[in-house]
Amino acid sequence: MSKVSITEASKLVNISRATMYNKYIKTGNISVESVDGVKQIDTSELMRVFGSIQKLDSKINIFNADVNTEVDTAKDKIITLLESQLSEARDREKWLMLQLEKTTHLLDNKQEQEKPKRKKFLGIF
Repeated sequence: MSKVSITEASKLVNISRATMYNKYIKTGNISVESVDGVKQIDTSELMRVFGSIQKLDSKINIFNADVNTEVDTAKDKIITLLESQLSEARDREKWLMLQLEKTTHLLDNKQEQEKPKRKKFLGIF
């Protein structure tokens, strides 16, 4: 998570800076870190104590929207790929059916040619 100044932290949770110091920091309810001599609060600490945070919620929603867009794009790519594979499979099936029909026709013709011809007996077949 990100770190924010005490002033910004108090704005994120809608309390005054003084209340943040007196009620939460001095009592140890929220831990403060010093980064380059500046006291900062991790936003995860604010969420632990206060629940949701105003500005952070909108950032999370934007992030979720980006993730959902990426997932939708990936789904669209997969759908397009599957549709093209299905079309290719249908084309192969049509070709194979034609080959089967040709082979069947050739076999039928060959069988008719190989039938022994009956001799006429008294002018009757």
